[in-house]
Amino acid sequence: MTAIAPTEVAFMTGNLEGIDQAITLINELNPQQYQHVAKPYVQSSIGAHLRHIIDQYFALMTCSPESPVIDYDVRRRGARVEHCRETCLNELAQIRHWLLTLPESLLDNTVTIRSENSVMSQQVVQMTSTLRRELLFVASHTVHHFALVRVAAEMCQVRTADIFSYAPATASYLRSLK
Repeated sequence: MTAIAPTEVAFMTGNLEGIDQAITLINELNPQQYQHVAKPYVQSSIGAHLRHIIDQYFALMTCSPESPVIDYDVRRRGARVEHCRETCLNELAQIRHWLLTLPESLLDNTVTIRSENSVMSQQVVQMTSTLRRELLFVASHTVHHFALVRVAAEMCQVRTADIFSYAPATASYLRSLK
């Protein structure tokens, strides 16, 4: 039988694992690999993908009871974090600290999320959610970007961990085959 982890532990584990996987990968890359764009397979550098992941966490971190809005379209395209491994490591450390010190009392507060949802025209969707639900989303979104990061890393002859970029359900399935 599959063990169901308490919600507080389960969602935080996924977020922390993603941050830790990013830190491990960055420490294996040199500056050129961090900035390499593996065209035609991937359109952005590893640094740009990590900046995007970080931007999503920063959107969560700026949400507060006084300002309960999470705007996923606030992005820092071209920011130093895309080109500087040390900046990325520092920002990931900030996120890790935030996750570890996030008061549980805030997790189920209602928040408003904003995000564009069309590539053909500017259409911003706004809806309610909770910080807990959005942390689950950002962890899943991180895994999605890790799949692209993995391709770029492999194109630079950087081997990632075997489980890097696997969705949690896929990892569980693979463990069940052993």
